[in-house]
Amino acid sequence: MGMFKDLKKLSDQGKEVQKAQGKKTGMLGMMKDMPDQLHQATEAIDDAMKLQADMAAQQALLSTGTAGTATIKGFTDTGVQVNFNPQIVFDVSVEVPGQPAYDAKISAGVPAMQAPLVQPGCKIGVKVDPADPNLIAIDWTRPQG
Repeated sequence: MGMFKDLKKLSDQGKEVQKAQGKKTGMLGMMKDMPDQLHQATEAIDDAMKLQADMAAQQALLSTGTAGTATIKGFTDTGVQVNFNPQIVFDVSVEVPGQPAYDAKISAGVPAMQAPLVQPGCKIGVKVDPADPNLIAIDWTRPQG
């Protein structure tokens, strides 16, 4: 008998949480809420596909880009994590052989082992798209200066 009381209690708690989030708890209400839930699921899939495309573009750039060095001038933690790595926006000065140094912003996930390098004044290896110098990927595998 105690098990059924516990199940009822859990069910009631779940409904309270749903009400607090502004969701409908009855069968009819949940059915009416279905289009919104489908829309949210579609947005989540779109976000995941965009992230996957961005990661593929970064990998391609790491393979084909021109090697350079970026000096960190500042950074901002976005509060987002990708694969358990914090997403950071870097303000950097980029140096590529044969070109004058220029300022840029790079958004990248920072592996935990590289976190000590994320300080103003530190140099990090980068790969730059020769056709568009604003497309920059951080090359965490290159020795840092």
